[in-house]
Amino acid sequence: MNISVEGLRTGVTDWDAVRGLPADKLPSLTPEQQQVAAQMGISQEDYARSALAGKWTSEKLLQKTGRFARWLEGSLRKAEAGAGIESVVLNTWDGKFEVTVRQEGSPVFFKVDENLVDSFFEGGSTAAEERLVRIIGLVFRPGAEG
Repeated sequence: MNISVEGLRTGVTDWDAVRGLPADKLPSLTPEQQQVAAQMGISQEDYARSALAGKWTSEKLLQKTGRFARWLEGSLRKAEAGAGIESVVLNTWDGKFEVTVRQEGSPVFFKVDENLVDSFFEGGSTAAEERLVRIIGLVFRPGAEG
């Protein structure tokens, strides 16, 4: 199963955390990054902070995507949908998880709103869980075709 994040985003908490780091704790920039920083007219230190905050956020988003993929995999088993997940991609630009599964040899593609997943995993919302289960049911009900 492919799990990935498409696009970039930096979380406020990660940005705040790197702002408080001493300069000697920041990663060294590659020559290419130094060139980009110069072209953008920002200091190498600020560029390094931004890159580090982005890296931390990306790691968290990848973990969230993996967690959703594992939950989805279990839900598909429970629903006896006969489908296997090929990929779950969090598209940060659209704020949606793009899911591709294979059912009876054919790919099935659907999207799930990131905020819905957050409501379920971060808030424990039973309404969000019910909506996610309903989405799965709609996608995999007999006769449902994209």
